[in-house]
Amino acid sequence: MNLDDNDVRPDAMIAGTLCLMSCYTQHPVAAYAGKVAHNLTRMAALAELSPELRTICARLSRQWEGLHAEARSRASCPNRDDRSLH
Repeated sequence: MNLDDNDVRPDAMIAGTLCLMSCYTQHPVAAYAGKVAHNLTRMAALAELSPELRTICARLSRQWEGLHAEARSRASCPNRDDRSLH
């Protein structure tokens, strides 16, 4: 199911994004960072959020895109991070 931004509850998106950020700190894999960046980009466009919060979300989205790229690079490197996901 693909929700458009009219169906998004800002509080649920913020909560989910914070949870994904926490997951990334434990397991820095590209999937988490990519989803965080995507959610922050979507939040930056939500009219229900204040202009200040939308600006912060846009800035953070760019930072998380960088983390996403780093995580993808680590995953494709033969000497990748060998921390266990368990």
